[in-house]
Formats: sequence, structure tokens, C-alpha cells
Amino acid sequence: MRSTLLLVLFFLITVSAASAQKIDTTKRPPAAKVEEAKKIATTIFDDLKHKRHDKVADFMVESLGKSWDSSTRIKNKNDYRGKMEIISVSPPSGVYGALGGYDLIEEAYLPGSDRYFRHTYITYHEGSKLVWELRFYINTKQELTLDYIGWSEKNPFEYLSTSDMLVPRYFNNY
Repeated sequence: MRSTLLLVLFFLITVSAASAQKIDTTKRPPAAKVEEAKKIATTIFDDLKHKRHDKVADFMVESLGKSWDSSTRIKNKNDYRGKMEIISVSPPSGVYGALGGYDLIEEAYLPGSDRYFRHTYITYHEGSKLVWELRFYINTKQELTLDYIGWSEKNPFEYLSTSDMLVPRYFNNY
């Protein structure tokens, strides 16, 4: 009985291991989509630099709020616009101020997927810096969409050392 149970267990483990789907960690989004994502970031930062806060807020709502009802869209647009305006307030009244430049500091791919990826930027303002995370999704129509945007005033080294920022490094052969 014991040997039969061990044999069945061995067989189940062998079959499940053989039929398990392998993760293709070499999958990458098409280079054209990665470049398109960089152009989106350039547009966002250029609009922020020139204080076109409505344009940034509109883009964020259009990208992120496809399923939102109209009142949520209005509320979030006003919220995003207000946050962009606060970022643009110069010291000593504000913390950040005018945008003087930015750099792409990290590019990561979701292991096993060629349709979801992340860019992390640092923006340099007259008063301080911000770390921005933009996540992109290539939908079934092969259209690139912004899936998430967030910013943090954390120290960039601390931000880049969080677990969700480090995991792709093990798969992306940095």
C-alpha cells in the first residue's frame, strides 16, 4: 500500500512538472511600443514643465479612467490637476517648483509577458526631485495604454530598493 501511494505520488509530480507551463523570461514588448511609451512620458513631462496642468490631467483621466462614470472622471481630473499645480509651485511656497529635466532610471518587463512593462523616471525640479512610475499595457488591439502613473518624493535609492522594483532585475538580466 505504501509503495503504491509513493508510486502514485511520484507519477503525479512527474506529470504535473512535465506539463507545467514554462515562463519565457526573454519575452519583451516590441521596441516600437517601448519607444512610444517614452514619447508618452516626454509629453507628460513637457506639459508639466510648461504648466499645462489641464492637459496632463485630461490625459491621465483618459488613460486610467475608461471605466469611470462621469462624476468620478470630473472628480479625478480636478484632483490630478490640483496635484500637478501643487508640484509646479516654486519654493518657498511649494516644495518642487519648475521642472528642469528628467531621466529614465529604470525599465522593467513583467516576466513572461511581452504586453506589460514599467518605466521609472526621476524629475528634477528647482526645489527637489520626484520619482515617477509609469506602467504600460499593450491591449489586444496592440494599442499601448498607460495603465498606472504614480509619483513619490522618496529617496530614489530607497524607492528603487523596494521589492517590487527589485524582482524584475532577477528576470530581466540586468
